[in-house]
Amino acid sequence: MSAEALLLAALRRAPRRYALPALPASVEEAAAEGPASALAFSIEHAREALARGATPAAELGHAFTAALDALIRSALQPGTGDAAFQAAVLQVRAPEVGTHARLAARHERDRRAARAAVDALAHPGKLRALPSGTWRDGLAGLHALAARDDWPAVTRALDALHADATAVDATALERVRAHPAIARLVRAAELATTPAVRHYESLRGDGGPRAGSAGAASTGKQAKRRGAATEARTLAALAAVATRLDAADPVGPRHRAVGGLLVPKGYPGDPVRAKNEWDAALVREAATADHGELCLLVEAKASPEAAHADLPRLWRGLRRLAEARAGSVYRFPTRDGMVALDGDSLRRLQPPASALPPTVFYCCDAPADHPQRLDAASRGMLLSEPACLAFAARLLDGALASSDELTPVWRDLLQARRLVAVLHQHANARTVREAMLHPDDLLAASDAEGAG
Repeated sequence: MSAEALLLAALRRAPRRYALPALPASVEEAAAEGPASALAFSIEHAREALARGATPAAELGHAFTAALDALIRSALQPGTGDAAFQAAVLQVRAPEVGTHARLAARHERDRRAARAAVDALAHPGKLRALPSGTWRDGLAGLHALAARDDWPAVTRALDALHADATAVDATALERVRAHPAIARLVRAAELATTPAVRHYESLRGDGGPRAGSAGAASTGKQAKRRGAATEARTLAALAAVATRLDAADPVGPRHRAVGGLLVPKGYPGDPVRAKNEWDAALVREAATADHGELCLLVEAKASPEAAHADLPRLWRGLRRLAEARAGSVYRFPTRDGMVALDGDSLRRLQPPASALPPTVFYCCDAPADHPQRLDAASRGMLLSEPACLAFAARLLDGALASSDELTPVWRDLLQARRLVAVLHQHANARTVREAMLHPDDLLAASDAEGAG
Protein backbone atom coordinates (compact mmCIF):
# COMPACT_ATOMS: atom_id res chain seq x y z
CA MET A 1 0.00 0.00 0.00
CA SER A 2 1.38 3.42 -0.94
CA ALA A 3 2.21 6.09 1.61
CA GLU A 4 -0.67 8.19 0.25
CA ALA A 5 -3.16 5.35 0.74
CA LEU A 6 -1.89 4.83 4.27
CA LEU A 7 -2.24 8.56 4.91
CA LEU A 8 -5.87 8.55 3.76
CA ALA A 9 -6.59 5.50 5.90
CA ALA A 10 -5.04 7.25 8.89
CA LEU A 11 -7.08 10.39 8.22
CA ARG A 12 -10.26 8.34 8.15
CA ARG A 13 -9.31 6.82 11.51
CA ALA A 14 -8.45 10.18 13.07
CA PRO A 15 -10.61 11.09 16.09
CA ARG A 16 -13.44 13.41 15.14
CA ARG A 17 -13.04 16.02 17.85
CA TYR A 18 -15.79 18.17 16.29
CA ALA A 19 -18.26 15.29 15.84
CA LEU A 20 -21.98 16.04 16.06
CA PRO A 21 -23.66 14.20 18.95
CA ALA A 22 -26.42 11.80 18.01
CA LEU A 23 -29.98 13.05 18.31
CA PRO A 24 -32.19 11.72 21.12
CA ALA A 25 -33.75 8.29 20.53
CA SER A 26 -37.38 9.41 20.65
CA VAL A 27 -39.73 12.37 20.44
CA GLU A 28 -40.21 12.20 24.19
CA GLU A 29 -36.48 12.27 24.94
CA ALA A 30 -36.01 15.15 22.53
CA ALA A 31 -38.82 17.14 24.14
CA ALA A 32 -37.31 16.51 27.57
CA GLU A 33 -34.02 18.07 26.40
CA GLY A 34 -35.75 21.29 25.37
CA PRO A 35 -37.19 23.10 22.34
CA ALA A 36 -33.96 23.10 20.30
CA SER A 37 -33.56 19.33 20.60
CA ALA A 38 -37.24 18.71 19.83
CA LEU A 39 -37.02 20.91 16.74
CA ALA A 40 -33.81 19.26 15.52
CA PHE A 41 -35.28 15.79 16.11
CA SER A 42 -38.53 16.45 14.27
CA ILE A 43 -36.79 18.27 11.39
CA GLU A 44 -34.22 15.52 10.83
CA HIS A 45 -36.74 12.68 11.01
CA ALA A 46 -38.99 14.56 8.61
CA ARG A 47 -36.07 14.96 6.20
CA GLU A 48 -35.30 11.25 6.41
CA ALA A 49 -38.95 10.38 5.71
CA LEU A 50 -39.04 12.68 2.68
CA ALA A 51 -35.79 11.15 1.41
CA ARG A 52 -37.49 7.73 1.50
CA GLY A 53 -40.49 9.12 -0.37
CA ALA A 54 -42.66 8.80 2.74
CA THR A 55 -44.88 11.29 4.54
CA PRO A 56 -43.46 12.44 7.90
CA ALA A 57 -45.40 11.10 10.87
CA ALA A 58 -48.06 13.37 12.33
CA GLU A 59 -46.38 13.21 15.76
CA LEU A 60 -43.33 14.93 14.26
CA GLY A 61 -45.47 17.86 13.17
CA HIS A 62 -47.04 18.12 16.62
CA ALA A 63 -43.60 17.96 18.29
CA PHE A 64 -42.30 20.62 15.92
CA THR A 65 -45.09 23.14 16.51
CA ALA A 66 -45.04 22.59 20.27
CA ALA A 67 -41.27 23.13 20.37
CA LEU A 68 -41.50 26.18 18.11
CA ASP A 69 -44.18 27.59 20.43
CA ALA A 70 -41.83 27.15 23.40
CA LEU A 71 -38.89 28.62 21.48
CA ILE A 72 -40.90 31.74 20.59
CA ARG A 73 -42.07 32.26 24.17
CA SER A 74 -38.50 31.94 25.41
CA ALA A 75 -37.21 34.34 22.75
CA LEU A 76 -39.75 36.96 23.86
CA GLN A 77 -38.56 37.05 27.47
CA PRO A 78 -37.25 40.53 28.36
CA GLY A 79 -33.56 40.57 29.17
CA THR A 80 -32.91 36.88 28.58
CA GLY A 81 -34.64 36.46 25.22
CA ASP A 82 -33.63 37.10 21.63
CA ALA A 83 -33.32 40.86 21.08
CA ALA A 84 -33.16 40.53 17.28
CA PHE A 85 -36.37 38.49 17.25
CA GLN A 86 -38.08 40.96 19.58
CA ALA A 87 -37.10 43.77 17.20
CA ALA A 88 -38.58 41.86 14.25
CA VAL A 89 -41.83 41.29 16.16
CA LEU A 90 -41.99 45.00 16.96
CA GLN A 91 -41.98 45.69 13.21
CA VAL A 92 -45.15 43.60 12.95
CA ARG A 93 -46.85 45.25 15.92
CA ALA A 94 -45.94 48.90 15.26
CA PRO A 95 -46.48 50.29 11.73
CA GLU A 96 -44.08 53.17 12.37
CA VAL A 97 -41.32 50.67 13.17
CA GLY A 98 -41.96 48.82 9.93
CA THR A 99 -41.74 52.09 8.01
CA HIS A 100 -38.57 53.04 9.90
CA ALA A 101 -36.96 49.68 9.05
CA ARG A 102 -37.78 50.06 5.34
CA LEU A 103 -36.36 53.58 5.29
CA ALA A 104 -33.27 52.48 7.21
CA ALA A 105 -32.60 49.77 4.62
CA ARG A 106 -32.12 52.44 1.94
CA HIS A 107 -30.72 55.18 4.15
CA GLU A 108 -27.22 55.23 2.62
CA ARG A 109 -28.56 55.39 -0.94
CA ASP A 110 -30.95 58.18 0.00
CA ARG A 111 -28.24 60.09 1.84
CA ARG A 112 -25.95 60.02 -1.20
CA ALA A 113 -28.77 61.06 -3.53
CA ALA A 114 -29.88 63.88 -1.23
CA ARG A 115 -26.34 65.22 -0.82
CA ALA A 116 -25.89 65.16 -4.59
CA ALA A 117 -29.11 67.15 -5.00
CA VAL A 118 -27.91 69.77 -2.49
CA ASP A 119 -24.45 69.86 -4.10
CA ALA A 120 -26.03 70.67 -7.44
CA LEU A 121 -27.31 73.88 -5.87
CA ALA A 122 -24.93 74.72 -3.03
CA HIS A 123 -21.57 73.00 -3.53
CA PRO A 124 -18.74 75.21 -2.20
CA GLY A 125 -17.18 75.23 -5.65
CA LYS A 126 -20.32 76.85 -7.06
CA LEU A 127 -20.55 79.37 -4.24
CA ARG A 128 -17.13 80.86 -4.94
CA ALA A 129 -18.50 82.38 -8.13
CA LEU A 130 -21.38 84.11 -6.27
CA PRO A 131 -21.16 87.61 -4.76
CA SER A 132 -21.06 87.73 -0.98
CA GLY A 133 -24.36 88.32 0.74
CA THR A 134 -27.43 86.68 2.22
CA TRP A 135 -28.04 84.32 -0.73
CA ARG A 136 -24.51 82.96 -0.74
CA ASP A 137 -24.45 82.64 3.07
CA GLY A 138 -27.78 80.83 2.98
CA LEU A 139 -26.55 78.31 0.42
CA ALA A 140 -23.37 77.74 2.45
CA GLY A 141 -25.51 77.06 5.53
CA LEU A 142 -27.68 74.68 3.49
CA HIS A 143 -24.62 72.70 2.40
CA ALA A 144 -23.35 72.51 5.99
CA LEU A 145 -26.69 71.15 7.20
CA ALA A 146 -26.66 68.45 4.50
CA ALA A 147 -23.11 67.51 5.46
CA ARG A 148 -24.37 66.98 9.06
CA ASP A 149 -27.30 64.89 7.77
CA ASP A 150 -29.78 67.23 9.45
CA TRP A 151 -32.49 66.79 6.83
CA PRO A 152 -35.40 68.44 8.66
CA ALA A 153 -33.16 71.54 9.00
CA VAL A 154 -32.26 71.23 5.31
CA THR A 155 -35.94 71.50 4.34
CA ARG A 156 -36.40 74.51 6.62
CA ALA A 157 -33.34 76.18 5.11
CA LEU A 158 -34.67 75.55 1.60
CA ASP A 159 -37.97 77.18 2.55
CA ALA A 160 -36.17 80.18 4.07
CA LEU A 161 -34.03 80.69 0.96
CA HIS A 162 -37.13 81.37 -1.11
CA ALA A 163 -37.29 84.89 0.34
CA ASP A 164 -34.10 85.93 -1.46
CA ALA A 165 -34.44 83.72 -4.56
CA THR A 166 -34.90 84.82 -8.13
CA ALA A 167 -37.42 82.99 -10.25
CA VAL A 168 -34.68 80.74 -11.64
CA ASP A 169 -33.26 80.10 -8.18
CA ALA A 170 -36.73 79.41 -6.76
CA THR A 171 -37.26 76.69 -9.37
CA ALA A 172 -33.95 75.09 -8.40
CA LEU A 173 -34.87 75.28 -4.72
CA GLU A 174 -38.23 73.63 -5.33
CA ARG A 175 -36.57 70.87 -7.31
CA VAL A 176 -34.29 70.06 -4.38
CA ARG A 177 -37.12 70.50 -1.86
CA ALA A 178 -39.25 67.96 -3.75
CA HIS A 179 -36.49 65.36 -4.06
CA PRO A 180 -37.93 62.00 -2.86
CA ALA A 181 -34.71 61.00 -1.09
CA ILE A 182 -34.86 64.14 1.07
CA ALA A 183 -38.51 63.46 1.86
CA ARG A 184 -37.66 59.94 3.00
CA LEU A 185 -34.76 61.16 5.13
CA VAL A 186 -36.98 63.73 6.81
CA ARG A 187 -39.61 61.07 7.50
CA ALA A 188 -36.92 58.79 8.96
CA ALA A 189 -35.73 61.58 11.25
CA GLU A 190 -39.30 62.15 12.45
CA LEU A 191 -39.86 58.45 13.14
CA ALA A 192 -36.57 58.18 15.03
CA THR A 193 -38.06 60.24 17.88
CA THR A 194 -41.07 57.96 18.47
CA PRO A 195 -41.02 55.64 21.52
CA ALA A 196 -41.58 52.50 19.43
CA VAL A 197 -38.65 53.24 17.13
CA ARG A 198 -36.38 54.15 20.04
CA HIS A 199 -37.26 50.79 21.65
CA TYR A 200 -36.65 49.03 18.33
CA GLU A 201 -33.22 50.62 17.97
CA SER A 202 -32.38 49.64 21.54
CA LEU A 203 -33.25 46.02 20.76
CA ARG A 204 -31.21 46.17 17.58
CA GLY A 205 -28.24 47.39 19.60
CA ASP A 206 -28.62 44.51 22.04
CA GLY A 207 -28.51 42.08 19.12
CA GLY A 208 -24.98 43.10 18.12
CA PRO A 209 -23.48 45.54 15.63
CA ARG A 210 -25.66 46.46 12.68
CA ALA A 211 -24.60 45.51 9.16
CA GLY A 212 -22.49 48.30 7.67
CA SER A 213 -21.66 49.82 11.05
CA ALA A 214 -18.17 50.38 12.41
CA GLY A 215 -18.78 47.62 14.96
CA ALA A 216 -19.75 45.17 12.25
CA ALA A 217 -16.68 46.16 10.22
CA SER A 218 -14.45 45.56 13.25
CA THR A 219 -16.05 42.17 13.90
CA GLY A 220 -15.61 41.28 10.24
CA LYS A 221 -11.92 42.21 10.32
CA GLN A 222 -11.36 40.09 13.42
CA ALA A 223 -13.10 37.11 11.78
CA LYS A 224 -11.01 37.58 8.66
CA ARG A 225 -7.80 37.58 10.71
CA ARG A 226 -8.87 34.41 12.53
CA GLY A 227 -9.71 32.75 9.22
CA ALA A 228 -6.37 33.75 7.71
CA ALA A 229 -4.50 32.37 10.73
CA THR A 230 -6.36 29.05 10.49
CA GLU A 231 -5.64 28.86 6.78
CA ALA A 232 -1.94 29.51 7.34
CA ARG A 233 -1.75 26.83 10.02
CA THR A 234 -3.57 24.35 7.78
CA LEU A 235 -1.24 25.03 4.86
CA ALA A 236 1.81 24.62 7.12
CA ALA A 237 0.47 21.26 8.32
CA LEU A 238 -0.15 20.16 4.75
CA ALA A 239 3.40 21.18 3.78
CA ALA A 240 4.71 19.03 6.64
CA VAL A 241 2.60 16.14 5.37
CA ALA A 242 4.17 16.56 1.90
CA THR A 243 7.66 16.42 3.44
CA ARG A 244 6.85 13.27 5.38
CA LEU A 245 5.30 11.55 2.37
CA ASP A 246 8.45 12.26 0.37
CA ALA A 247 10.60 10.93 3.21
CA ALA A 248 8.53 7.72 3.31
CA ASP A 249 9.28 7.07 -0.38
CA PRO A 250 12.53 8.81 -1.38
CA VAL A 251 12.43 7.50 -4.97
CA GLY A 252 8.74 8.10 -5.60
CA PRO A 253 6.96 11.19 -6.92
CA ARG A 254 7.38 14.43 -4.99
CA HIS A 255 4.57 16.21 -3.14
CA ARG A 256 3.88 19.87 -2.48
CA ALA A 257 1.28 21.89 -0.62
CA VAL A 258 -0.25 24.88 -2.41
CA GLY A 259 -2.57 27.56 -1.10
CA GLY A 260 -5.22 29.73 -2.72
CA LEU A 261 -6.06 27.38 -5.60
CA LEU A 262 -8.15 29.41 -8.07
CA VAL A 263 -10.41 27.77 -10.65
CA PRO A 264 -9.07 29.07 -14.00
CA LYS A 265 -11.15 31.09 -16.44
CA GLY A 266 -12.92 28.96 -19.00
CA TYR A 267 -13.01 25.90 -16.73
CA PRO A 268 -15.97 23.60 -17.47
CA GLY A 269 -19.16 23.73 -15.43
CA ASP A 270 -21.38 26.36 -13.87
CA PRO A 271 -19.55 28.83 -11.58
CA VAL A 272 -22.74 30.35 -10.11
CA ARG A 273 -22.72 30.03 -6.30
CA ALA A 274 -19.89 27.48 -6.51
CA LYS A 275 -16.66 27.73 -4.55
CA ASN A 276 -14.06 29.28 -6.82
CA GLU A 277 -11.03 29.41 -4.53
CA TRP A 278 -9.73 26.53 -2.43
CA ASP A 279 -7.67 27.15 0.68
CA ALA A 280 -5.09 24.35 0.48
CA ALA A 281 -4.27 21.36 -1.66
CA LEU A 282 -1.74 18.54 -1.64
CA VAL A 283 -0.38 17.87 -5.12
CA ARG A 284 1.63 14.88 -6.31
CA GLU A 285 4.05 15.98 -9.03
CA ALA A 286 4.69 13.47 -11.78
CA ALA A 287 8.37 12.73 -12.44
CA THR A 288 7.95 12.36 -16.21
CA ALA A 289 5.25 14.93 -17.00
CA ASP A 290 4.73 18.66 -16.74
CA HIS A 291 1.65 18.31 -14.54
CA GLY A 292 0.61 16.72 -11.27
CA GLU A 293 -2.37 15.11 -9.59
CA LEU A 294 -4.57 16.45 -6.82
CA CYS A 295 -4.23 14.23 -3.73
CA LEU A 296 -6.01 16.20 -0.98
CA LEU A 297 -8.23 19.28 -0.97
CA VAL A 298 -8.65 21.07 2.36
CA GLU A 299 -10.85 24.02 3.35
CA ALA A 300 -9.80 25.91 6.48
CA LYS A 301 -12.42 27.36 8.84
CA ALA A 302 -11.96 29.28 12.07
CA SER A 303 -15.00 27.53 13.60
CA PRO A 304 -17.19 24.53 12.80
CA GLU A 305 -20.22 26.80 12.43
CA ALA A 306 -18.52 28.70 9.62
CA ALA A 307 -18.23 25.44 7.69
CA HIS A 308 -21.93 24.63 8.12
CA ALA A 309 -22.92 27.58 5.95
CA ASP A 310 -20.09 26.87 3.50
CA LEU A 311 -21.09 23.28 2.62
CA PRO A 312 -23.55 24.00 -0.24
CA ARG A 313 -20.96 26.17 -2.04
CA LEU A 314 -18.31 23.53 -1.46
CA TRP A 315 -20.53 20.81 -2.95
CA ARG A 316 -21.21 22.93 -6.02
CA GLY A 317 -17.51 23.69 -6.33
CA LEU A 318 -16.59 20.00 -6.17
CA ARG A 319 -19.17 19.08 -8.79
CA ARG A 320 -17.71 21.75 -11.03
CA LEU A 321 -14.13 20.54 -10.53
CA ALA A 322 -15.30 17.02 -11.36
CA GLU A 323 -16.46 18.22 -14.78
CA ALA A 324 -12.84 18.26 -15.94
CA ARG A 325 -12.30 16.42 -19.21
CA ALA A 326 -10.49 13.10 -18.95
CA GLY A 327 -6.96 13.32 -20.29
CA SER A 328 -6.88 17.12 -20.12
CA VAL A 329 -4.55 19.28 -18.06
CA TYR A 330 -5.72 22.46 -16.30
CA ARG A 331 -3.51 25.27 -15.06
CA PHE A 332 -4.64 26.68 -11.70
CA PRO A 333 -3.29 29.99 -10.36
CA THR A 334 -2.18 29.70 -6.72
CA ARG A 335 -0.34 31.90 -4.26
CA ASP A 336 2.75 29.84 -5.14
CA GLY A 337 2.45 30.28 -8.90
CA MET A 338 0.70 28.19 -11.55
CA VAL A 339 -0.05 24.53 -10.84
CA ALA A 340 -0.94 22.19 -13.70
CA LEU A 341 -3.36 19.41 -12.65
CA ASP A 342 -4.43 16.27 -14.42
CA GLY A 343 -8.15 16.26 -15.28
CA ASP A 344 -8.55 12.62 -14.20
CA SER A 345 -7.58 13.47 -10.61
CA LEU A 346 -10.10 16.33 -10.65
CA ARG A 347 -12.86 14.07 -11.93
CA ARG A 348 -12.45 11.93 -8.82
CA LEU A 349 -13.73 14.88 -6.73
CA GLN A 350 -17.35 14.18 -7.74
CA PRO A 351 -19.05 14.09 -4.32
CA PRO A 352 -21.22 11.12 -3.38
CA ALA A 353 -24.83 11.89 -2.46
CA SER A 354 -24.93 14.00 0.74
CA ALA A 355 -21.27 13.29 1.49
CA LEU A 356 -17.78 14.45 0.62
CA PRO A 357 -15.14 12.57 -1.37
CA PRO A 358 -12.58 10.77 0.84
CA THR A 359 -9.85 13.20 -0.29
CA VAL A 360 -11.71 16.38 0.75
CA PHE A 361 -11.60 17.70 4.31
CA TYR A 362 -12.41 20.71 6.41
CA CYS A 363 -9.69 21.87 8.79
CA CYS A 364 -10.35 23.85 11.97
CA ASP A 365 -8.06 24.84 14.85
CA ALA A 366 -10.76 25.99 17.29
CA PRO A 367 -11.16 24.12 20.60
CA ALA A 368 -13.56 21.19 20.52
CA ASP A 369 -17.06 22.60 20.94
CA HIS A 370 -20.49 21.54 22.15
CA PRO A 371 -22.61 22.07 19.03
CA GLN A 372 -26.14 23.32 19.34
CA ARG A 373 -28.92 20.96 18.33
CA LEU A 374 -30.42 23.73 16.21
CA ASP A 375 -27.79 25.95 14.62
CA ALA A 376 -28.09 29.72 14.86
CA ALA A 377 -28.86 30.22 11.17
CA SER A 378 -31.72 27.69 11.20
CA ARG A 379 -33.10 29.13 14.41
CA GLY A 380 -33.10 32.61 12.91
CA MET A 381 -34.75 31.43 9.70
CA LEU A 382 -37.55 29.68 11.60
CA LEU A 383 -38.19 32.66 13.87
CA SER A 384 -38.31 34.94 10.82
CA GLU A 385 -41.24 33.06 9.32
CA PRO A 386 -44.37 35.28 9.08
CA ALA A 387 -46.43 32.81 11.11
CA CYS A 388 -43.88 32.94 13.95
CA LEU A 389 -43.80 36.74 13.96
CA ALA A 390 -47.62 36.93 13.93
CA PHE A 391 -47.81 34.34 16.73
CA ALA A 392 -45.34 36.32 18.85
CA ALA A 393 -47.23 39.56 18.21
CA ARG A 394 -50.45 37.92 19.41
CA LEU A 395 -48.73 36.73 22.57
CA LEU A 396 -47.44 40.22 23.32
CA ASP A 397 -50.90 41.63 22.71
CA GLY A 398 -52.24 39.31 25.42
CA ALA A 399 -54.16 36.99 23.08
CA LEU A 400 -54.54 33.28 23.73
CA ALA A 401 -52.36 31.65 21.09
CA SER A 402 -52.19 27.95 20.23
CA SER A 403 -49.24 26.08 18.74
CA ASP A 404 -51.62 24.96 15.97
CA GLU A 405 -51.18 28.46 14.55
CA LEU A 406 -47.61 27.45 13.71
CA THR A 407 -48.65 24.56 11.48
CA PRO A 408 -47.99 26.62 8.29
CA VAL A 409 -44.30 26.72 9.26
CA TRP A 410 -44.23 22.91 9.44
CA ARG A 411 -45.92 22.59 6.06
CA ASP A 412 -43.51 25.05 4.47
CA LEU A 413 -40.53 23.32 6.07
CA LEU A 414 -41.45 20.15 4.17
CA GLN A 415 -41.86 21.79 0.77
CA ALA A 416 -40.72 25.43 0.54
CA ARG A 417 -37.39 26.09 -1.12
CA ARG A 418 -36.57 28.96 1.25
CA LEU A 419 -36.40 26.48 4.16
CA VAL A 420 -34.30 23.78 2.47
CA ALA A 421 -31.26 24.75 4.54
CA VAL A 422 -33.28 24.34 7.73
CA LEU A 423 -34.62 20.94 6.64
CA HIS A 424 -31.07 19.71 6.00
CA GLN A 425 -29.37 21.51 8.89
CA HIS A 426 -28.59 18.39 10.97
CA ALA A 427 -27.56 16.23 8.01
CA ASN A 428 -25.31 18.96 6.61
CA ALA A 429 -23.74 19.64 9.99
CA ARG A 430 -23.03 15.94 10.39
CA THR A 431 -21.40 15.80 6.94
CA VAL A 432 -19.22 18.82 7.73
CA ARG A 433 -18.11 17.60 11.12
CA GLU A 434 -17.35 14.06 9.98
CA ALA A 435 -14.96 15.60 7.42
CA MET A 436 -13.45 18.12 9.88
CA LEU A 437 -9.94 17.69 11.21
CA HIS A 438 -7.58 19.77 13.32
CA PRO A 439 -4.23 20.69 11.69
CA ASP A 440 -2.60 18.47 14.33
CA ASP A 441 -4.69 15.55 13.02
CA LEU A 442 -3.07 15.97 9.60
CA LEU A 443 0.36 15.78 11.21
CA ALA A 444 -0.58 12.82 13.38
CA ALA A 445 -1.95 10.92 10.39
CA SER A 446 1.26 11.49 8.44
CA ASP A 447 3.20 10.11 11.44
CA ALA A 448 1.02 6.99 11.56
CA GLU A 449 2.62 3.60 10.97
CA GLY A 450 3.70 3.23 7.35
CA ALA A 451 2.86 6.83 6.40
CA GLY A 452 5.91 8.74 7.46
